[in-house]
Formats: sequence, structure tokens, C-alpha cells
Amino acid sequence: MRSGWARAALVALLLALVALPQFGRAAQDEPVELLVWDQFTDPTESAVVDAIYAAFTEQNPNVTVRREAVATEQMRQTVRTALASGTGPDIIFYDAGPGYLGVLADAGLISSLEPLAEEYGWNERIAESARRGASWEDELFGLPLQADLIGVYVNNTLMEEAGLTTPTTFEEILTFCQDASAAGYIPFAFGNQEGWPAFHQIAMTGNNMIGPEAMEALLLENQGRWDSPEMVRAIEAFFVEMRDAGCYSEDANGITYDDGNALFFGGQSLLHSTGNWLITEISENMPDYEVEFVPFPAIEGGAGSFWDSGVGSAYMISASSPNQEAAAEFLDYLFSPEVVQRWVDEANFVVPAEFDVEAVDATPLQRSVLDTLAASIAGEEQFGYNIDVLAPPAFNDVMLNGFQAMLAGDRTAEEQAAAMQAAWEEGMAAGAATPAP
Repeated sequence: MRSGWARAALVALLLALVALPQFGRAAQDEPVELLVWDQFTDPTESAVVDAIYAAFTEQNPNVTVRREAVATEQMRQTVRTALASGTGPDIIFYDAGPGYLGVLADAGLISSLEPLAEEYGWNERIAESARRGASWEDELFGLPLQADLIGVYVNNTLMEEAGLTTPTTFEEILTFCQDASAAGYIPFAFGNQEGWPAFHQIAMTGNNMIGPEAMEALLLENQGRWDSPEMVRAIEAFFVEMRDAGCYSEDANGITYDDGNALFFGGQSLLHSTGNWLITEISENMPDYEVEFVPFPAIEGGAGSFWDSGVGSAYMISASSPNQEAAAEFLDYLFSPEVVQRWVDEANFVVPAEFDVEAVDATPLQRSVLDTLAASIAGEEQFGYNIDVLAPPAFNDVMLNGFQAMLAGDRTAEEQAAAMQAAWEEGMAAGAATPAP
């Protein structure tokens, strides 16, 4: 679903500033076997994971890591039963969010990492927004390995030539779209054929409307409603008002995400609302353009303008594992500076770990993203939440199909909000009773 990790920008995430505890306490004891389930089934990623796990056992010769790569859907169907039986893995790499991590935490199937976070300094090394994405009821239960930053790319070169300025409010967006169209441009390079690109758009308008704290409560604590007047307004803003103002192509549902990227790369569109994973392709395809990355503008009556970030899966420890100490050392190793470097260099992951921005040779566009990520880790920048990575699959299905229907004019914002709320309630209820919502 992602296109082209921003390799050069990610290198900055390698440079952790905090010294780590020494490894090997488990290795000094009797032999230990750690059974690890992860979701790295891609051959390239899997080879990197094998090498990293093997490096841990080299440093800890009394620890054997037995790895099983499990497809995401299979993991969702089996992990709860396996953990509850006491015969499952010691460590899982599993989805964050209330429908996954939250369900396991509620059932007492995974260990709280709060004491370990203090002992190993994880709170200082891992971005707060990423930790919250892997927490349940204000308690850390997982270590997130990947993070995204979502905002709006601006082609400043063409904007200047057209005499246009970057909109800073939603009302300015609607005027900008009219002016950009009159100048012969597609204002936003938005392609939604696959359906998932709409997830990022509602994340931006939703967080800006209700604010990160309310979004956190909604996603992570199941407090609030998706059919509130504020969320209806957030839905209507992008999928009705921007549609009617001609902010993107009339056939957005017929344009793929990659084709939308091509519109921006080729200078046919002036703005592109997507994620930091596109930086490498922008650098490669737009060498003659000055491109800026900014948060989505504030909506009148909303909470402000925020970058949005999200985490995918996270490493968790089974509560029934007899090898809690060895498992903790293994997780700490996976987030050590040298291994963070390998995750980024070899697997192209965005690891939300502390880094030294000034030590990186980066383009201005890359530098702006690194500065933003560094500010978040330092607690100076508040991020909104990427919704789909923290939501049950059925809820995402409603978003995917519903937003496509809205773009086609076949569903209202109120109808979509009601459908999202119903799917959320169903997903939460199912998640509490079954291995996967």
C-alpha cells in the first residue's frame, strides 16, 4: 500500500543519542529458546530479519531465536488462541490499535512494557506519538518499529510561476483550487482507485477538526463518536466541499495512487496530500522543482493544523512466556542504534527512534521532515493520528467503500459518519470476543 520508502530521509533515524544497557544477562544463565512470530513474509524483509535475529544470538550464545513468519491475516486469526493456550510464541510482531494490541492487553495475554521502558530508556529513545500508538489505557504494551508522517507536498516552483500561495486555512484551500484550475492545473494530485488513499485524507481533516487528544481517545480508548458533528464536518470538508470546488480530478476514483503521484511528479498538479514515504521518488522525479512538505491547513471551528503520524505493527511479549527477561533484552536489541541502522539501511523502515538531524546530509525537503520527526521525539511537536493503522479491518472497509461512494456523489457525510460509527462498534465488540475483529 506504500510506494517508495524515503530512503535518504530515513537515514537520520539511525543515529540514536542515548546509550543502551549492555546485553547478555540472559546469556549468562541457562539456555533459553525464544519463539518469535512476525509478519515479515516479503523475501527481502525476511532476509534482513533473519540476519538481525541471528546477530542477537551471536551476542547471546545461550539464547536461541526460533522464528516463524506468519501472514498478517493468519496472525490475526490465530494469535489470541495461541497466546491464551500458553503454547504460543514468546514474542509477537502484531498490529497496534484497540482492535488488536488492545484486545490482547484487555485479555491479559501480553505483558505491560511500562517497567521495562523505564529500565531500558525506551521512553527517551522512541517518539511519544509512536509509543502511544502501541499503548492501551495509557500503558505501553508494544515497541513500534515503523512510523509515517502525513501532510501536503507543495510545488513551490510552479506555485510562484502561477502567482499562487500555499493555503493556510481550509477556506483558502477552496479559493486556491478555483485559482489553480483557472491557471490550468489540477490543484491536488489525488487518486483513489484503490480506496486506501482516502484514509490519509480523513486522517488529516479529522485530526485538524477534533485535535490529536480527542482522536487518541477515540482510537485508543474508544471514547467519542465517529458520527459527531465535528467528524461529519471533517468528512464533508474533503469529500464534498473540496470535490465540489474542483480540488482534484472528477474521476478521482478512476485514478490510481501511482497515477496521482505521476500528476504531481510531472507538474500537472500543484499539491499532493500523502506521506513521507514519497520523498525519494519526489527527489528522483522532480530535480528541477522546489518542493515543500507542510501539514494540512486548519479548518474553521476545528482544533488547528497538525501533522499526522501512525504506527503499523509492534513487538509484544506474551504474558505467559517463561522467558520475560530474555524477551525484554531481545526487544531492546532490536531498537539499539546499530540495529536501527540495519532496519533503515537494509529494510527501508521508518523507525521512530531518536536521531541527530544535523549529522545527516539531506536535501531541504528531507531536512524538513527530519526536523519535524526530531521535534516530535523531543516533545516539541504534537502529531495527529493516522486512523487506518489503528482501526479494525471492518471499519477500514467502510471507510474505503464509503469514501469512494461519496466521491461519486452516492453517499452523504452524515451517512458515512453513521456507517463508520456502526462499523467501529461492531469491530470493537467482535475484537473483544474473537481473535480478530
